[in-house]
Amino acid sequence: MHIPLSESAGNQESMTNQSRARLIALDWGTSSLRAYLLGAAGIVLSERRKNSGVLAVTSDANRAGTDHRQAFEHCFEALCGDWLTLWPDVPVIACGMVGSNQGWAETPYRKLPSDLATAGILTPVPTKRHVMVHIIPGLIVDSDFPDVIRGEETQVLGALMSAPQPNAHRCDERIVLLPGTHSKWVRVSGTTVTAFTTYMTGEFFSLLATKSTLSLQAVRSQKPDWKAFARGLEVAAAPNGGILMTAFLARTLVMTGKLHPTQVEDYLSGLLIGTEIAGIRASWLGEFSGEILLCGEPDLNDRYRRALKRFGLQVAHETTTSAVAGMWHAATAAGLLSETRILPSQPFQQHPSMSKG
Repeated sequence: MHIPLSESAGNQESMTNQSRARLIALDWGTSSLRAYLLGAAGIVLSERRKNSGVLAVTSDANRAGTDHRQAFEHCFEALCGDWLTLWPDVPVIACGMVGSNQGWAETPYRKLPSDLATAGILTPVPTKRHVMVHIIPGLIVDSDFPDVIRGEETQVLGALMSAPQPNAHRCDERIVLLPGTHSKWVRVSGTTVTAFTTYMTGEFFSLLATKSTLSLQAVRSQKPDWKAFARGLEVAAAPNGGILMTAFLARTLVMTGKLHPTQVEDYLSGLLIGTEIAGIRASWLGEFSGEILLCGEPDLNDRYRRALKRFGLQVAHETTTSAVAGMWHAATAAGLLSETRILPSQPFQQHPSMSKG
């Protein structure tokens, strides 16, 4: 299956196809909120971004002593209220940490195996406009080593919908890799998630590069130093005493003149990503012979593609925008879309908080 979707988000408030607004989709994560107005076939008509992630909204509500639900509704109204005035019947769907116990409303996790292409149990949250915001549930590995994802499951669905289908002679098992603060490796068979695991690679990099003693040696570079990155990969690939030992090399290599201060961060990046991939190969991939789909921000995709190649793994498909496609498909499967939801009630006007994508 393939859902037509613009690879880059629309950034024009003056739309030639205003009457075709079909869905408001909210990608509401820990640190940011992205709102999309979608037209026919999931095309992005308009996008708005705000630094009102779940953490910020909850923290502000705690400081002000206000109800969390009211705080989330206020943020939603401020960003999307004029869309709702113009299209009062347009359905709204949301994914991400907005469905956590720190979010707008906690949604139950779906246990594995879970078919992402079938209608899940969406959690409806009412608003003062009498509009329901439907939150997509996350997934849980309920075992002795539990793991959870919220939001990434929607990205996985979008990545699967937009990627070319595997060749007939290839198995339909795939790995969707979502690099980030907490990298997610998700094993799917068709559109069914059968397993996933998490690596705190991005968070560890941030801690080492900004708050550890290693940061005292580092000087920020304006562009990637791929030689230093490759050096980190090679150290991770070789037999060694583990990350607790090899990370310290970022200090001693500088002290001995074998690494320049501007190379420290890229060395650490290669070391941590390489350690992640070496670990996943040894403990989780097993005899996997399917395709790897890479779904992340462009700079991280670049780093992971290089690292995967170093460890003998190839990326079959790469995307940077999959959450929108995933929310469109989830809304379709849940029956939220209908032909009656397309007519605007009044002329469209520019929103002052519009951020160009």
